[in-house]
Amino acid sequence: METILWNFREEADQKAKLYEFYHLNSEHTARTQSFNAPKMDYKLPETKEEEREAVWSIPYLEDIPDDGFTLKDALMKRRTSWDFHREVLTDDELEKYLAYSFGVNDKKQNLLTYPSGGRLYPVEIYLIPTEKTVGKNKIFAKDYCLKYNPRTRQLEKQSRLDTDRVDTLISATDIGPFTFSKAQFLVCLTGSPEVMKKKYHALTYRLMHDECGHIGQNMMLAAGMLNLCVVPLGGFFEERIRQLLNIAGTEKRVLYVLAVG
Repeated sequence: METILWNFREEADQKAKLYEFYHLNSEHTARTQSFNAPKMDYKLPETKEEEREAVWSIPYLEDIPDDGFTLKDALMKRRTSWDFHREVLTDDELEKYLAYSFGVNDKKQNLLTYPSGGRLYPVEIYLIPTEKTVGKNKIFAKDYCLKYNPRTRQLEKQSRLDTDRVDTLISATDIGPFTFSKAQFLVCLTGSPEVMKKKYHALTYRLMHDECGHIGQNMMLAAGMLNLCVVPLGGFFEERIRQLLNIAGTEKRVLYVLAVG
């Protein structure tokens, strides 16, 4: 009798039920929160990861001059477009964009520009430059993927980058008609549930996706300030991105990717 070890068939009807199974089994209940979830300090959790070389420090949001760009301006300009027409950002422009998108807006408490469940910040932020930007400014001076550290506001070297691989990371550019050749960088949001799951249990995965949405919306609204286009992406090849960012073999999962240009 033949033993089937793997089943690669796409049984769409059955797979469509997975979201329902997870949703029902991760519903928030009074008992879960009141009896099972421990109290935790509401501050950025410490990490045990090795220190990495920093290439840039993002200023506090309050230290960036206000140019009068309003929320209405941002909402009127928000579009999803692959028309990456903007010239390469200067370092001042880039740090301004990053500070608005996910920087620190409270010096005393080290609070960020987006909310997080329990203020535990399980979402990690990585920047992947393209061939258009590498070597064109000091932040992307060399071919490295960078990681944003909200505790220090620093952009740290994460892994070496082969820019030829960038177009292979999502289906729209690998087998589709689009390209990142005119984009400036990708932002990859990964979920690191280790700390959050101690408090929120099965609810953790939902909350990580919520956090990605908050960050993504900041990015899309702030883009209009610098005449940037942002494309939020869902059809990405997670394992390729994990390998590129050197996070394969960890609990970290790629949840959201956005192209900026």
